Amino acid sequence: MISSTVITGILLSTVILFTALGVFYSKGKIKGSDDFFTARNSAGVGFLSTTFMASFLGVFILFTPPEAGAIGGISTVILYAFGLGGLYIAFLFLGPKVRNYLPHGSTLNDYVKKRYGRKMLVLTFSVSIFYMVVHLVAELTAIALVAREIAGIPMLFTALMVGLGVAIYTSYGGLRASMFTDLIQMGIVIVLLGIVGIGIFHFVGDPGSIIDQSREVVPTLMTFGNRGGIEFGLTLMIAVFVANLFHQGYWQRIYAGKDQKSLRKSLKISLLLAVPIMILTGSLGIMSVGLGYAEHPSVAMFSLIYSTFPLALIIVVFILALVLVMSTVDTLLNALVTSFSVDTGSFKGTAENTSTTKWVKGLALLIILPSAYIASMGFSVLYLFLLADLLCAGLVFPLFYGLYQPKLSERVALSASILGIISGVPFFLQNQLLVSFTLPIIVSIVAVFIGMAFETKRQELAKESSS
Repeated sequence: MISSTVITGILLSTVILFTALGVFYSKGKIKGSDDFFTARNSAGVGFLSTTFMASFLGVFILFTPPEAGAIGGISTVILYAFGLGGLYIAFLFLGPKVRNYLPHGSTLNDYVKKRYGRKMLVLTFSVSIFYMVVHLVAELTAIALVAREIAGIPMLFTALMVGLGVAIYTSYGGLRASMFTDLIQMGIVIVLLGIVGIGIFHFVGDPGSIIDQSREVVPTLMTFGNRGGIEFGLTLMIAVFVANLFHQGYWQRIYAGKDQKSLRKSLKISLLLAVPIMILTGSLGIMSVGLGYAEHPSVAMFSLIYSTFPLALIIVVFILALVLVMSTVDTLLNALVTSFSVDTGSFKGTAENTSTTKWVKGLALLIILPSAYIASMGFSVLYLFLLADLLCAGLVFPLFYGLYQPKLSERVALSASILGIISGVPFFLQNQLLVSFTLPIIVSIVAVFIGMAFETKRQELAKESSS
């Protein structure tokens, strides 16, 4: 085990560095609430691509794909990566369309209020808040697990230090600080991922021998036709696709894009880079099982690295994980603060610019403190994500179909969403994951079309009776 003093020093130094960078960059740039919450039309292709990558990937790339690989194998990893790729493609279509529909919005909930109304807004707001809080807890859990695994550091300490540091600079600089630190963090991530990739094949073995040993020890994980792996992969593919459409941090970045051309190009670049990275890290989970290191699937990749890497490279991996966590946590925290500040004003009918940033520091702490405490309990990172993803599956179709079908009413969309969400819960509790994610989508789609048909028929009968 590495000295806890060394890891604590690295932890505090990294957090202080990025906190200082975020505060320094934001100084004098926040002229009002729109600068703080949206950074509207300010990011070009390079800047936007970087912040999309950093925000989309996060530390989950080091945990959930390896955990998925350790549980379901190669078919799970590939389908999971396809889900992430599909998410980028969805944003390519939905992002510009939502932005055209509501040019001066800040989050997805602004679109929901205008398109549907207050009841649908309350549901979407509640689901997105729940998803982002769970995502935040999962990120803090992940880095706390790593620090405990390699140095025995209490999970609460790690989660609090990371959370408080991010809370300071996001409270000061808002979205601009988050996007600027993303730029630096992504540069570090690319370098460190390269070092880790080279280190694995140098210290663990050549790819051919690792694959051969994995096929011998865990043949089912190396088989594309593994039914269990395919079902689990389809579940994760649906989950990562539907849930991240409710991540308000991504919608903030949709509005931060300089123009529609920059937005589309940055999403295409992110798509080409993110999917291969996800497949690579997922494969490491399979390697860890095949080589006998994955006692705990949630830290499969780190078990492999901790068992085979020299001390210096283990520290490099910890820094990589820490930087990834901060890049995602600042996105989530800023999105949560924006949602509470801007979207709660929408419930009262107040305009966005009436929201101020004076109380944001206290709000950020109110979010971070309980999140860090829950993270210290060490729940499965993958399970936390799945729990949040479930609620989004029933809401996704009714919400976005309204962009293409003007006749879809709030009453029908709301009813279909609630029916969809409820339909998946019993199967999730019975651990029938694929059914629990597919059924809400099917139920909500069917309910939308049945509801629209009934409304059309009722309107026709009303016309006939009035004439």
